[in-house]
Amino acid sequence: MTRTTTDERKGVQRLQNILVVLLLLILAAVAARTVLINGPQQWRQTELDIAVSSFLDSLWLARTEWMRRGKPAEIALLNESREQQARIMMNGQGWPSVEQGCLHLWQQLGGEIPTSALQAEASNESCLYNVNERAWFTYNSKLGQVIQK
Repeated sequence: MTRTTTDERKGVQRLQNILVVLLLLILAAVAARTVLINGPQQWRQTELDIAVSSFLDSLWLARTEWMRRGKPAEIALLNESREQQARIMMNGQGWPSVEQGCLHLWQQLGGEIPTSALQAEASNESCLYNVNERAWFTYNSKLGQVIQK
C-alpha cells in the first residue's frame, strides 16, 4: 500500500467515526426529550383521566344511593378515606346538583386534583372544569353526563 492509500483510509475512518458520534448524539437528544419532556406530560394526562373516572364513579354511586334511599333531596356518602360523610344535594333527575357550586361538588366527589389548579364555571345546570386554564371536562347534572375535552 502506498502512503496515499493509507491516508485516504484514515480519512474515511475519521469521517465514519464522526458520523457515528453525530448519530449517537441525535439519538441521545431524542431519548432525552422523550424521557424528560414527553414522559411527565403523559403521566399528568393519565392522572387527569383517573380523576375524571373517579368523579364519574362517584356520580353513579350517588345516583345509586339516591335510588336506594327512595329519591331524597340529599344523600350522604363516605369520602375515600372513610372518615367523614359528604352531604350531596341531588336534583330531580337523580344526579348530584350543581346548586352549591361546581368546586364544592368537585370537593365532594372528585379525585386528587387540588382545587388550587382547578377552575369551574356553572351554567344551565352544567359545570365546565378547567385545569390550569385548559378545558378538562363538563358535567351535565340534568343527564348525569361527563364529557372530556
